[in-house]
Amino acid sequence: MTIKGFTMSQPLSLDHITEMMGELRAYQGRIIVIKIGGNSIAEDELFLSKIARQMVFLNTNGVRVVLVHGGGPQIDDALREKKIETSKGKDGRRITSPKAMNVVAQVMKKMNLQAADALIEAGARKEQIFAAARQAKPLMLAESLDPTDAKNNRSGKPVEAIAGPIQKALNEGKIVVLNSMGIGSDSKTIYNINGDDYAMQIARDIHAKRLILVTNVAGVLDKNRERIPLIDREMAQQLIKSGVINGGMVPKVESALWVVKQGVGGVAIIDGFKPWAVLAELLTHEGLGTLFRSRLG
Repeated sequence: MTIKGFTMSQPLSLDHITEMMGELRAYQGRIIVIKIGGNSIAEDELFLSKIARQMVFLNTNGVRVVLVHGGGPQIDDALREKKIETSKGKDGRRITSPKAMNVVAQVMKKMNLQAADALIEAGARKEQIFAAARQAKPLMLAESLDPTDAKNNRSGKPVEAIAGPIQKALNEGKIVVLNSMGIGSDSKTIYNINGDDYAMQIARDIHAKRLILVTNVAGVLDKNRERIPLIDREMAQQLIKSGVINGGMVPKVESALWVVKQGVGGVAIIDGFKPWAVLAELLTHEGLGTLFRSRLG
């Protein structure tokens, strides 16, 4: 079965087709933000092309799509090659010196163009892609994570998206590809931003219907290691209190719920290594990962 460029490997029932078409209509004209990490890109050389095919499909069928990518492992490799040492703060985020920031900017530009090339290989036209690497400045206002040493630490937190150019590109039917860098209030200082933080701010500021965090995990698991399809704030608080949600998943869950509270229709955590993972999450009632909503029902 084919819907403008998407072919399922298995035959679908009429119910499946009806379900997919209904879900697709619900997203047409709406904004979907898809965030992928540098780890996933490094782990599978075909990962970018798999994500790109799904984004081109959505764009072809009238969905406004934004791709946000990180680049942690690629930055680490480049810094080692340049013999530039880095460290991490108490929150686990990289402390980025001005010297390291120059390398970060180079890596992120290269990766952004690679993502744009993957979209072209997947069927998009070059003029159809709005890439951050081709813009004069980053499209996110940011400030230092460490105001006491802002001069020496260029790791930043997002403040507000520069949404005008992004919205214009989306209105023109373009696919937007962003890297997680920001610019300070002085219009000169560039900051390195955590990819999830960046994607969540973008989704909030451009009024996305859905933010999809593409990872290598199935989502949030219950005590029996089974995927929990839907979570709201009340349920999340219970799961955190009971220890079912723990460790590094706690801040990710809390951030996801914050984004939903800010007006984003939902935030999903999915395993991007599953076949057609993004489309399976968006176009089926069951979904593929864990979806955070303001409330269930």
